[in-house]
Amino acid sequence: MAIEKPKNQAKSVEPDKPKKTPNSLKLLLIGGAGLLILLVIGGGVAFLFLSSSSSEDPSFMGRVKGMVSGGKKTGDTASVAVHKMEPFLVNLADPGQLRYLKVTLHVETHQKGEEFEKRLPQSRDSVLTVLSSKNSRDLMTSEGKNALREEIKEKINHLLTETKVKNIYFTEFVIQ
Repeated sequence: MAIEKPKNQAKSVEPDKPKKTPNSLKLLLIGGAGLLILLVIGGGVAFLFLSSSSSEDPSFMGRVKGMVSGGKKTGDTASVAVHKMEPFLVNLADPGQLRYLKVTLHVETHQKGEEFEKRLPQSRDSVLTVLSSKNSRDLMTSEGKNALREEIKEKINHLLTETKVKNIYFTEFVIQ
């Protein structure tokens, strides 16, 4: 008699090979492409939002954009120009001490013109004379700096006939 194998006995079990999941790879690619599209659209919207500026923008950034884009004031038809002067290095008038002042300043004028550039040597001479007559104690305070600003403004305005100085800006001010 032959031995029969039971019919419900399982055949030899082979370990399952990992199935490739093409669906999850497709989902990953679609998700990545969707994210890229959203980033491009968001960047475009941000660019349009940030680059559109009203000419009547009274905010600080609006004024800065106006100065950078050619010196026109926002909301004003009068043009202004800001002229950078080369740095000044002078001995201060401190008695008994050797002190130096290094100043870089910008001069804002009411109109664009060549007069300021033509009179630049005379303007530098006037500023040098004013700076070297000061002592460090007077220049340490904000009141002293404001008085110096006004004195420089007056001296340069005496030299100019058509163009007038509106403001003086110190961009570097070091006493040593």
